[in-house]
Amino acid sequence: MQRMRTQGLNEKQPLPIAAIVLAAGQGSRMGGGKLLLPLIDSTVIERTVQNFLSVPVSDLVVVIGVYGLAIKSRLQRFPIRFAFNLDPLSDMAESIRCGLKIINPAEIKAFLIMPADMPLVLPETIRKIIVSLLKGDKAIALPVFQNRRGHPVVFRSNFYEKVLNFRSPQGIRPLVHDDPSQVLLIEVEDEGVILDLDNWDDYRWLLKLYSQRRNPAQ
Repeated sequence: MQRMRTQGLNEKQPLPIAAIVLAAGQGSRMGGGKLLLPLIDSTVIERTVQNFLSVPVSDLVVVIGVYGLAIKSRLQRFPIRFAFNLDPLSDMAESIRCGLKIINPAEIKAFLIMPADMPLVLPETIRKIIVSLLKGDKAIALPVFQNRRGHPVVFRSNFYEKVLNFRSPQGIRPLVHDDPSQVLLIEVEDEGVILDLDNWDDYRWLLKLYSQRRNPAQ
């Protein structure tokens, strides 16, 4: 996939956004600790974080919870910050709020939200979504792969208070999907935007795809 070139956004300089990676879940459907599973040369959580650092972004916040100590140990060498969700039974929206509370919307142009169990989203895909939003006039941007919407989701910074204070049984989904006029859908050729880790079949597929990307000749 060709990297997007945009006027005024140097590819070597961090983009003016904060990325919030949600890593506080228990992963109970896989027996817990799924973010610490090996991914050939790394772990799931390390690969996700490295992808964002490769973009790069100005601020990277990882929201941790029940497996927080183990995750912090794996990520201690990276230039990131941590937020804490102390309620293991809370929903994803609470983790989003925990992350938002430690960023300053006045210092960024947008913020990004992504579950930590999506380690195959390519850095160039992340950059394409961010840059497309910043160059356009929409408030929200997200990728689409083969007619399926995926992650990450990027919000302009003026949506900060709205996302922080939004309450719904569906989390923040209504904010993203209920007003199409606000949303920029970006077609991508990156299957990673729809691949999360919910069960062992997902894990086997992630391993296979990651191996293929590392060794295309195979």
